[in-house]
Amino acid sequence: MKNKKYGELRNKWRGIIRQYEDRSEIVNYDEPSFPSYSYIGHMDASATWNKKVHWHQDVEFMTIISGKMAYNINGSCVELKAGDTIFVNSKQLHWTKDIDNIYCRYIITVIHPRLLISSPEVECEYVLPVISSKEIPYIIFRNGTKNAKSAAKILRELNSNNGNQFEITRCFFELWHYIFESFKKNKSDADKNSADLLGQTNFHHIESLKNMIGFIKENFAQKISLQEIADTGFMSKSTCNSVFKKYTGHTPSDYLIRHRIDRAQELLLSTDQTISQISAKCGFCSPSYMTEQFVRCCNSTPSEFRKKRE
Repeated sequence: MKNKKYGELRNKWRGIIRQYEDRSEIVNYDEPSFPSYSYIGHMDASATWNKKVHWHQDVEFMTIISGKMAYNINGSCVELKAGDTIFVNSKQLHWTKDIDNIYCRYIITVIHPRLLISSPEVECEYVLPVISSKEIPYIIFRNGTKNAKSAAKILRELNSNNGNQFEITRCFFELWHYIFESFKKNKSDADKNSADLLGQTNFHHIESLKNMIGFIKENFAQKISLQEIADTGFMSKSTCNSVFKKYTGHTPSDYLIRHRIDRAQELLLSTDQTISQISAKCGFCSPSYMTEQFVRCCNSTPSEFRKKRE
């Protein structure tokens, strides 16, 4: 049953990444008691969710309807085109971005694996091996393959049945069949090349990065130094810079500025506070500096952004 009050809160949270104590994302589910959300979205250079680094305990599915986009998972960047479907495993550091400002439409579903756990045997044999795997952070079904067509069809069906918890669960089990079969094949290949695969991803750096990003999100309204960010990840400033650049595409300082702009955008759209008030709340040293960074990142002033969105 639709929860009107929760729906209002979900709209308020839209675009805001809230966190659990481990700093993973709290997903804004379609219903508070059922861990799933699905929608048809778009990506281009102006999308506010472009290059937003995050991770969550849920698994993520996306099928590309038209256009193309890039997906970065744990520092590995892949290109997705119309007809491709990607599965992103639990707790993976990931973000999406546009390619050459090409407009891209997609269906995305984020859903918690616990919906699959009908018994301890199912959990141990079919769920935990997948979501706990470090070797398989994602699986791609390329356009033209049987699995891609089947996965895209299921995701469309799942999206059209949004709100029907039985149908969503049924579709999730059906999707998991393709994921588990592909996982077994990919895991076999990974075991043969484990040294090469594990060498591509520094899991210690990823965990440190999660802590540093969490620190920024918790303290963005205050003055933060590069040393403080690096200390949170237990690394030097130079290593901190390298890790941020590799896995987020930004330096720590630029990531901090862009997060402050994200929060400023939310306040511009959801409140009638002045530019000066928003600037102070988001950690900018002055309204003029916030405007300068806003123009650099968004190609508009805060006032223009608010007016366009209204």
